[in-house]
Amino acid sequence: MNLIATLAQSTSGIGVIGAIVGGSAAAAKNYKDNQDGLVSTKDAVIDTSKEAAGAGVATAVSAIAAGAVGGGLLLSIGTAVIAAAGAKYAWDRGMEQVESQLNKSDADELDAAIAE
Repeated sequence: MNLIATLAQSTSGIGVIGAIVGGSAAAAKNYKDNQDGLVSTKDAVIDTSKEAAGAGVATAVSAIAAGAVGGGLLLSIGTAVIAAAGAKYAWDRGMEQVESQLNKSDADELDAAIAE
């Protein structure tokens, strides 16, 4: 059976499709940036992973929202776009908070090691 047809049968599968597309786009961008010396390989992998997961979540949320609203094509597309943008925005802000906490924790550990 066709992979996309199989995945499209469930909301989580639709999220996987979004993760594949979003992750592929992020991988292409990060590969170029890595080749240009703008990001390390580690940072490129981390960013690609975050973008893939965020795109997958946003895609699944948009599918749920569009399905819940129903209606015509334009209403469904509008709902999907707004829901995906909101979900991706929330994902990105959440990731910023996680990174901030991790960086603070690393800085606190470094300060403690220096104080010893």
